[in-house]
Amino acid sequence: MKKRTVLGAILVVSLALPAAAGDLSKIQKAYFAGTRPGSWAKYEQVTTDAKGKVTTAVQTLSRLENEGDRTWLETRIEPKDGKKKGSTTKLLMKIDFRPEKNALDFMNYVDRVVMQEDGGKAQEIPFDQFRTLMGGITVDYGADVEARGSETVEGKACDRYLMKGAFDVKILFMRMKGTWVSEMWLSDAVPFGRVKESIATSDENGKLMSKTESRLLDSGTGAVSRIQGPVEKVEMPKLPWGG
Repeated sequence: MKKRTVLGAILVVSLALPAAAGDLSKIQKAYFAGTRPGSWAKYEQVTTDAKGKVTTAVQTLSRLENEGDRTWLETRIEPKDGKKKGSTTKLLMKIDFRPEKNALDFMNYVDRVVMQEDGGKAQEIPFDQFRTLMGGITVDYGADVEARGSETVEGKACDRYLMKGAFDVKILFMRMKGTWVSEMWLSDAVPFGRVKESIATSDENGKLMSKTESRLLDSGTGAVSRIQGPVEKVEMPKLPWGG
């Protein structure tokens, strides 16, 4: 059970990794023009696992003020069950990242990562080293991207898209393979473009692993980082095989 829990957590990261530009070219409208420095969007996320257990969290996505020509993005997760601690992940993007073009690609441009669990130390690591520790991630975004018309969601005019693909996640000696399907409702009226999203993952035998549904709660400006205290720069340990 612990093995699947760890791999499931890594899968959350991997499904945010980018599609090739050609695959996302079907999503051409400039949904992300409103993702300016200081903007934020808050979502409710409801996740149901394979056994039917439901967990709810609030996720806040923020674009912080620039550092020179570099962009900082931040995601904040606050579980609503009161038992787990909240956490914040802050991402420094590479110089060529342009959020106005296609924020769906943002993980392709990450340079450094700052992570902090509430009450703990803030630690910064190079993103390439974080990927090396994972060992290997393959997510096929190119299998299918389909426009499914327009709808009004949360009072906002949205375009609906269906995306399907496969994943293969390896971390050290553990591995998990399967498929995923996601529906997104996108609008240029909110930062980060996403008004509603549903994503389901299944294992290689077709058994449902989890389903997460997200909906926009609020959005606005004036975002500030939730990282607290000094940030400790750390290097990931070298793997025995020289990764």
